[in-house]
Amino acid sequence: MSHPAFQIIDEFLHAEDSTAQARRNAAVALATIADDEALQRLLQLAISDADTGVRSASEAELATLCKQPPAGLGPAIAATLAVAEQAPPAYALIGRLQAQGATLPPLPASLPWLRLALSLFRQARGASGWWSRAVRAMVPGLFTALLGVLAAHAYMQWLAEISMRSKHDVVGPLAASLLFIAGPLIAFGTWRTTPYRLHPRRGSGALAEIAWACLHTAAPGVVCVAAILLEDSKGALSDPEDGVIAGMLLLLPPIVAGAIRAGTVAADGALGNVRRLVGGGFASLVGAAAGLVCVTLATSLFHGVSASVCSQIWIWWLPICFGLAGAYAWIDARVPCAAEATVDSQRLTICAAVLGVVFVGAAIPILRASGDSFGPGTPVASVDVAALETRAANILLPSLPARIDIDLRSGGSWNLIIDIEPPPPAGESGAYLWRAGSRPGLQRLTPGAIHEISGKGTASLFFFNRNLDQLLRDSQALGAFLDAWWGRQPVPPPSPEATETPPGPRAVKLAAFPVAPTIRFGVQQ
Repeated sequence: MSHPAFQIIDEFLHAEDSTAQARRNAAVALATIADDEALQRLLQLAISDADTGVRSASEAELATLCKQPPAGLGPAIAATLAVAEQAPPAYALIGRLQAQGATLPPLPASLPWLRLALSLFRQARGASGWWSRAVRAMVPGLFTALLGVLAAHAYMQWLAEISMRSKHDVVGPLAASLLFIAGPLIAFGTWRTTPYRLHPRRGSGALAEIAWACLHTAAPGVVCVAAILLEDSKGALSDPEDGVIAGMLLLLPPIVAGAIRAGTVAADGALGNVRRLVGGGFASLVGAAAGLVCVTLATSLFHGVSASVCSQIWIWWLPICFGLAGAYAWIDARVPCAAEATVDSQRLTICAAVLGVVFVGAAIPILRASGDSFGPGTPVASVDVAALETRAANILLPSLPARIDIDLRSGGSWNLIIDIEPPPPAGESGAYLWRAGSRPGLQRLTPGAIHEISGKGTASLFFFNRNLDQLLRDSQALGAFLDAWWGRQPVPPPSPEATETPPGPRAVKLAAFPVAPTIRFGVQQ
């Protein structure tokens, strides 16, 4: 039997001159009655009234009811979700209620949760167009991509020094990735992204968010491969390297974007109720870490087929991972955590594992290269620098490359003189001094000149047939990372301007004497 007040409420709701204030009063009355019929009508007001204020007032009344949900609220929500026309706005409504910390009654698992999760973007985006949404996502995305460029630049410089180079040449590829690739991928990748907290069913919501990220980031790769096939339909993809390029363009963007979105979803709310900047920054780090793991594994897998292509793609994706992660985290952070939200230990453990994999993976090459013995081959001789002061050492190098270790146990500063017989061509000595931990680690030596070395530990002299290319290029970066990761130290390629020299045996004469102290204004330095 209907409540007697429904007749008056219907007059407020269905009258021709019904005002928004009257309908808001009706929402309050329905929440006060809170029986099955009243709850059903309140849900209808919250999802279908033409006035935004009425919908907000009805939603607020429902949020208040959810603190102590009446018995009929669950069946009323399930009945609304079962109607095809009302299901999408009802799904968005209960997602907003849950994001505010409301406790929803159990809902049937037989409902099409995944289909509703896939359609949430229509309710969440409102009246804004795709371009405005893309620009709003690209601004934080490009900012975090710039931070990724800076981080990658610093790490590449470190990688160059531990791989027997003095500098790198990856600024151009990193800048091109930031200016021309990151923006379109962020725009496509966030096309249908919605804040994860607005999904009432977290499992189906995560699948929907990852699916949209994978689907839309595949579009640029499909266009690029189609252009390649149209340009050269007969010879395209005939070379294994062409197949690697096509596969990377087609498969890498959706896989990496899906991993990044999965990382930001796992980090969303893991820290509990914290500031949006803190939560968003943490989600960006986790998402970028997940993307970096996928990119590194994928490019490393095909590095043996096409080292140059895989290395260049790896360089391009370093800032893109940060950019996509920042865009996804910013979208999620638009919906704040509920005031009573606490730390989710399970999610925090997953996030810590992802970050740990990245940090350990990035640190292993540096740890392997930190030892004094890091270098190609085994030394043909080891000499004490103090002994060279009284007696020069003559060492025969039966083959090149060769290595001589110098013991600096006595400490202090020493002047080292190196002579090579037969003399190499001018400017092509092929002799280098390596000191682990110094900047730069590898220094070219000139026969007959004086070279100062100081400190304690061990230094190494390397001798090659010709000068090395001391520039770490974008086509060699991934190979240098993998070699350092596995503890290998291959000989860098020869310098482009290097000339051929005879590979015969050489004799090296080493002599040293202490650096004389300097005196300034009567004070010994």
